[in-house]
Amino acid sequence: MSTKVIDLHCDSVFSLIAGKDLRQPVQDVHVDLPRLRAGNVGLQVFAAYVPPNTAEDQAFAYTIERLNAIDAFALSDDFLAPVENALELQAILDTDKVGIMAAVENGLAIENSLEKLEALRRCKVRILTLVHSEHLNWVTSCTGTGNTQDGLSSFGEQVIDAMNDLRIIPDISHSSEKAFWDVLKRSKKPIIASHSCAWHFCGAARNLKDDQLKALGDSGGLAAVNFFNAFLSEDFRLQYTSAKEKSIEKPETTCSTVKQSIIADHIEYMLNLAGEDCIALGSDFDGISAAPEGVTGSDFYPTLETELRARGYSDKRIKKIFYANFHRILEEWDK
Repeated sequence: MSTKVIDLHCDSVFSLIAGKDLRQPVQDVHVDLPRLRAGNVGLQVFAAYVPPNTAEDQAFAYTIERLNAIDAFALSDDFLAPVENALELQAILDTDKVGIMAAVENGLAIENSLEKLEALRRCKVRILTLVHSEHLNWVTSCTGTGNTQDGLSSFGEQVIDAMNDLRIIPDISHSSEKAFWDVLKRSKKPIIASHSCAWHFCGAARNLKDDQLKALGDSGGLAAVNFFNAFLSEDFRLQYTSAKEKSIEKPETTCSTVKQSIIADHIEYMLNLAGEDCIALGSDFDGISAAPEGVTGSDFYPTLETELRARGYSDKRIKKIFYANFHRILEEWDK
């Protein structure tokens, strides 16, 4: 039996909103229940993604619609169950069920309101990716237009304080470097990067630099590896960016293939810098247009485990990366 897996980020809410029945095998998706079970996934975090161009006064309602879809899916099958805390997570990991946890991707969802942040927590949200591809007025994005040096505003500090009180984990994937350091300093508990890779291998703005990785490790935080080729491979990123600039409809189709082993390369590099207690998995499945060869979806994880074992990884180390590190983080945030 392969090791249990926690995947900290997927965008499969798109499939749910489109009416796809993810309890059954579905073509052209990464995540469905058969794939989750084949990959021995014990917890899949579903992100309610809020596009940056959503009207601010509609962002909260947009988010709630997606959280309702996630909750309905979690309750729709005997092999699925909603998970909100570490006790529920442990109970699920001891069974053959797949737990579903709700996250929100983009702090635009709170509409600059701490009351709406509280409402998200009442909807069982445990992770908030603070920002996406464009700046908010309280936190800057790594890819936003204009100044990325502001980090957190004074209201942004209030948001982080409230998240600590509400037990919502701050996720700095997509945040600017300045915001990363501001959040790390402000949060009383460990923060996470739910779907980010190593800048050392690929210079995407979304990736974590060495000092950020070391700081996450030193603070007890978590960095979860993303499976998108443009965050894993510098060659692919450059080809992909060039094709997008030429307005090619599917830029990923013009790029070279990426070997599956590159995921393990990122894991190993990040682990050597930040320590084995800092690394996790955050595929970004169903939100990415190209993954390495052979990575078809959630059923990939036993293959990744085989690769890591071939590199000499022990049972203990694999368990930490695959599920135990996030379980520890969740326990800390439940206190």
